[in-house]
Amino acid sequence: MPADPPVRRDLRSALAKEGRLYLLALVCAVPGALAVWWTDSFWVGALVCLSFLGVLGSALYVYERRRKERDGR
Repeated sequence: MPADPPVRRDLRSALAKEGRLYLLALVCAVPGALAVWWTDSFWVGALVCLSFLGVLGSALYVYERRRKERDGR
């Protein structure tokens, strides 16, 4: 009994998207945590984290949008 390829591809695509979001969260949280550690100021760490999120989140959004257009969805 063969598996239905479109469902499998959608599942793989959804898992990959979730993985990219978790990676984005990690990449944004680490510099924020380091900034808190170096400066002993929560607000500096929050600003660093949000700055990374703004830049990298925008890049990920553009990537996802282009990927959707490329795949024809």
